[in-house]
Amino acid sequence: MADQEVDEIQVALGQLFRAYDLDESGLLSREQFIAIEMRIHYEEGQVYRGDSGNAKMTLADRDSNGSLDFEEFQERMLTAYQEMGMSRVEVLEHMAQQTNQALDERARMGPRYHAGIRFSLRRIFALVDLANDGLVPPENWVSAQKTVATQVGDDLQAGWIDEASFQTADTNGDGVLDINEFLEASFLRFEAETRPVESILQTVQRIEEVLAEKREVGCKETPPVTIYVQAAEKAPFQPPSASWQSEPTEPDEPNEAWKDCGEVALPLNLTAAEDVMALLRLHLRLAHDTWISVFYLGPTKEGGRTTTLLKERPGGESNTTEMLNYFYKPNAELKLYVKNMRKRPSLLLKQPRAFPEERDGLFAQRIGATWALDWETQLLGVGEAVPARPLVMQVGDTLILEVPQTDQSGEYRYMVNVYMDKTDVLSKPVNEVIEVKAPKKGKKGGPEPDPLLQLTFVALQEGKCVIFADVSWEDQEEKLCLTHKLLAPVAKNTVARIGPIEAEIQKAVGGKGDKGALQWWTGDKWAGKKKKPKK
Repeated sequence: MADQEVDEIQVALGQLFRAYDLDESGLLSREQFIAIEMRIHYEEGQVYRGDSGNAKMTLADRDSNGSLDFEEFQERMLTAYQEMGMSRVEVLEHMAQQTNQALDERARMGPRYHAGIRFSLRRIFALVDLANDGLVPPENWVSAQKTVATQVGDDLQAGWIDEASFQTADTNGDGVLDINEFLEASFLRFEAETRPVESILQTVQRIEEVLAEKREVGCKETPPVTIYVQAAEKAPFQPPSASWQSEPTEPDEPNEAWKDCGEVALPLNLTAAEDVMALLRLHLRLAHDTWISVFYLGPTKEGGRTTTLLKERPGGESNTTEMLNYFYKPNAELKLYVKNMRKRPSLLLKQPRAFPEERDGLFAQRIGATWALDWETQLLGVGEAVPARPLVMQVGDTLILEVPQTDQSGEYRYMVNVYMDKTDVLSKPVNEVIEVKAPKKGKKGGPEPDPLLQLTFVALQEGKCVIFADVSWEDQEEKLCLTHKLLAPVAKNTVARIGPIEAEIQKAVGGKGDKGALQWWTGDKWAGKKKKPKK
C-alpha cells in the first residue's frame, strides 16, 4: 500500500509540474508560474498578489536562474505541504485540484497553451522528422501533407500543411523546419480559426494517429538493435565526479568495458519501458525479478549523441515510443546499453518519508542507542558487508542510513528509495539533512561540500524487519555524458544498494549503550566514528 501511495504522490507532482510548464520545456519560468496563478485567482474571484507568487518562485529556485526544474519544484511543493502540516490525503486532493485548475486555465488561454494540443503537435513533428535530427525537410512535409489530405480531409483547415505554409513557417530561410518554427506556425494558424479549442485538439489527435499508422505500414518492428552489457561481472558504483574519468571520448578509442550480447528487433507496439526491459531480460536470460537500467544513444545534440535513459516520465508517460520511432530512422544508432542489474524485491515495499504528523511522534520514541551505516563505507571502493543478520536492536533504538544528496556542489543529484516491511516494528524513514563541514586543510574558497541525508528509523516494538536503500544517479547520466563528451553510458554502476539489513527488535532492558550514543558500522565492528572507504 505504501508503495502505491508514494507513487501516487510522484505521479501527482509530475502532472502538476507539467500543467504549469506552458511551453513543455521541462523548466518552469517565473512568467509561466505567475501566468497560471493569476488566471486561477481571477477565475475564483480572488485578488492575485504578485509579490506572493515571486516569493514562492524565489524560495524554490535554488540556483537563482529564474526558473524551476522538476526536482526544485518537487522539493518546494513537498516542503510547503509539510510546513502546512497537510496529510497525504490532503496533499493528493490539493494537487489534483491545482492540476485540474491549471489545465482548465491553459485550455481557456487558447491552443498555444493547451497541453493536449502541444503534446500532439510534438508527436506529429517527431513522426515527420524521419532523420531524427530535429529538422523537417520539404519532402517529409509534402509526404505528410498528402497523407493528411487523404485521410483527414475536411477536418483540417486548408493551408495548415501545404507548400505555402512550409515557406511561411521557415522563418530563418534555411530550407528546413525545426520544432519551434513548426509550433509557432501551427499556433498562428489555429489562433486565426474560429473553431473551439477542443475541436482543434480532435483534429491534431487524428492527424497524429494517421501519421503514426503510416509509419507502421510494412514494418512492425525496429531493425536489429545490438544489446551491450557491462563487461565487468560486478561493476563498481561511483559518484558522477569519478565515474567518467577512464571513459573513452574519441570514436577510434576501444571501449572494452561493454560486451556485445547479440541483436534483437523491438516490436513497435511496445509502449512502456517495462515492456522493453522484459524483452531484454528474456534475451539476456536474466531472472524475471531483475531490475535493470536501459540506455540508448539518441539524436545528436551539442556535438554528440545523447545518452538517454529509458524510463517512465513524471505523470506516468514513457519515452519508449520516442525511442522506437528513433530506431526506425535511417541514421539511428542501433544500440541499447543494459546496466545496474539488481534484484527486485518481492515482499518489501517502497516506503515514503514520514509526514509532519508522524515525525514528532516517532522522534519522541528515540530513547536508546543509535546505529548508523554510511554510504561511502558501504558502496565506494571495495565496499563493506552489512552487519550480520540479524542486527539486534532494542525498542527505542535508532537505525540511520546516511546517503548522499548531491555531487560536485549540487551539479548532480541523487535519488534514494527505501524498501522495507513491518513499519510497525521499525518506523518508515524520517529525513534529516546534514550539512558537511569543509575540511580544515585545503584551499580556501573551494567548493562547498555536498550535504548528506540521514534516513532515520526508530525501533517501535518487538519483531523483525528487513530494509534496504537504493542510491541512484542514473537519471543524471545524459547530463554527465554531454558535459564530458562521452560516447556511451559510463561503464560504472549508477545505482547501488545499501543492504538488505535484517533488524531484530527486542524488548528494552537497558545496558546496551548510552541514550543517543552514535555507533558507526566499519565493516567488522561498531565504532564511534566512520571508517574511510577502501580504494
